[in-house]
Amino acid sequence: MARTRVLIDTDPGVDDAVAILLALASPELDVVAVVAVNGNVSLDKTALNARRIVALAGRDDVPVAAGCAQPLSEPLGEESIVHGHDGLGDLEWGEPAVALDPRDGVDLTAALIDEAPLTIVAIGPLTNLAALVERYPGIERRVQRVVVMGGASFHGNVTPAAEFNIWTDPAAARRVFDASWPITLMPLDLTHQAYLNDEDLAYLRGLGTEVGRRTAAMLEPYAQFHERWYGSRDVIMHDAMAVYDVLDPSAITNQGARVAVEVDGVYSRGATFIDRRREHTESPVRVGVSVDNERFRSLLRERLATYRH
Repeated sequence: MARTRVLIDTDPGVDDAVAILLALASPELDVVAVVAVNGNVSLDKTALNARRIVALAGRDDVPVAAGCAQPLSEPLGEESIVHGHDGLGDLEWGEPAVALDPRDGVDLTAALIDEAPLTIVAIGPLTNLAALVERYPGIERRVQRVVVMGGASFHGNVTPAAEFNIWTDPAAARRVFDASWPITLMPLDLTHQAYLNDEDLAYLRGLGTEVGRRTAAMLEPYAQFHERWYGSRDVIMHDAMAVYDVLDPSAITNQGARVAVEVDGVYSRGATFIDRRREHTESPVRVGVSVDNERFRSLLRERLATYRH
């Protein structure tokens, strides 16, 4: 079976890190680049974190580039500390062996689209993709598919109305959803069904590898945050769902929908309105509905255990 050619657009982020490690350990995927965007922390930190994770995976063949440093929308608030001040749980890291690619991340994405069919896995704010369709008119028609982690139907995680990735840059999200490319959305309604627990953290520590040890160490403060916020140490694997959907199209049940994004509003900035009526059954926009968490956990354990260092 031919490997799916994938670019990961990301703002690492602990769950971004797990998603990247899963992608790089999966033979079904050919990860051709990782492009950072401002989001969980500033662009200088997300680009550094992307380099750290790619280096941790031992994949210096994968270029890491920096994209957009500022959202299209008016920034609100300070950096999130959900993932630690550095974005990866505030661990000690040496200088990563993977250098930052000198190319602009948006331009690199465009070049990779022109080379061969490409699936974009977007697990941060959508600023880079909005810049892509603005800078290269019509390029979205040459993209195989975009899989986005973001949005929510019922309850947000940064406000009652909005999920973080969309809330951070709703103007970019609106531009991306208005473009004419096939999109699959993994909203909070879906991602909250996928989580790791303390058994999984113990399993990762027990692998005896740097990947296992560091992944468990990154997830520990994230588990503590979940306990304070949700009353459970179960660690929600939001971003890994976007990778999982590309790995196995049968793994996540989805449905056709229309997605609209609220840009303004005192209480509704970043809200996603997901219209699931039957008239949208054949829509090129798909929305994830359900996932088998035991099946996902099993695959994640299996793939992370393939790292030998």
